[in-house]
Amino acid sequence: MPEPLSSRDLAAFVAAVETGTVQGAAEVLDLTQSAATKRIQALERRLGVELLVRGRAGVRASAEGQALYSEARRALDALASAEQTVAMSRAAQPLKIAASHTVGEALLPAWLAEFRRSAPDVHPQVDVLNSPGVIATIRAQEAEVGFVEGLDSLTGLESKAVIRDEIVVAVGTGHRWARRRAIRPAELSGQPFVSRESRSGTRAVAEARLAEVGIRLEPDLSLASLEAVKRSLAAGGFTLISRLALEPETAAGLLVAVPIRDLKIERSLIAVRRHEDHRRRAGARFWDWLDQLR
Repeated sequence: MPEPLSSRDLAAFVAAVETGTVQGAAEVLDLTQSAATKRIQALERRLGVELLVRGRAGVRASAEGQALYSEARRALDALASAEQTVAMSRAAQPLKIAASHTVGEALLPAWLAEFRRSAPDVHPQVDVLNSPGVIATIRAQEAEVGFVEGLDSLTGLESKAVIRDEIVVAVGTGHRWARRRAIRPAELSGQPFVSRESRSGTRAVAEARLAEVGIRLEPDLSLASLEAVKRSLAAGGFTLISRLALEPETAAGLLVAVPIRDLKIERSLIAVRRHEDHRRRAGARFWDWLDQLR
């Protein structure tokens, strides 16, 4: 099979035809005139024909050169288009993420900001759902990486614990528990309880752990988002919430985390993906990056 023509030599020839001088070709390609001449001569030797007719005013394509020029121009344009396509593909790698409310609202924004410092070509798109919704989205191949916090089955999915978390009681600064060092589990019963909706992973984990010590809670108010739950505490009541998600409010003195005496509600926040998704470049890069959080 004959060796393909050199794209560098073709570019020098095309530039000479289009500018009318070898010097013009050299300037277009950021070469010396000698280097441009050598490339054109190499192409002429390769084809065994004279491609340019030299004259006092410059150069013009010979008959053979005219036949080559249109094909060479198309070939160079195709190469430039291919290079641009690859560059655009690398510059905008989409990454679809489905995250539970604790991760999606409280943790993921900072994680993604840090991740994109090392992967600016990755463009994350995040859907915030409850944990069962995240798992359904991953199984339906509508997201590459998911984050869950509940007790749902992960059968058939690849998973790994990303970070440990604790679920704590949170109250407003004016609540009577705000100055307590700890409360007894039994004190939770009969108090106004604000919670996420029933399919929330945080709620499921908290209810399961409290049931182990004989405490069953019925929410007085169920809300769809983590932020709505936190805002509602200004009116009174308590919630059970991720300590990590509560950190901005406790640091600002807006809400108070109250320990439950002799009872810790701990869980792992878990990343999930389909086994075959390790082949997707953006998702694989983010999946590997998550290891540094542990």
